[in-house]
Amino acid sequence: MKTLTNLALVALLMTSTSVFANAAPHEHHHNNAAPQEKAQTYVCPMHPEVTGNKDDTCPKCGMNLEPKATTEKKTDAAAHKDHAHH
Repeated sequence: MKTLTNLALVALLMTSTSVFANAAPHEHHHNNAAPQEKAQTYVCPMHPEVTGNKDDTCPKCGMNLEPKATTEKKTDAAAHKDHAHH
């Protein structure tokens, strides 16, 4: 009888712990923050190896640096993502 009482007590304790653990309010911390602005790279139109900030000029030719065009290349996995399998 003592074993049955202990077993019932353990079952009751586990059930109540489970109920109270699931009933407590909690927050989900997803990374839903606005994407941060990427730092823009500026390059010389004539000398692409020369980089700098927005108001810089090229030390070789004196031209104003322009924003570097960003091109996103697909990786092999990303290229196959849209591929329909037969």
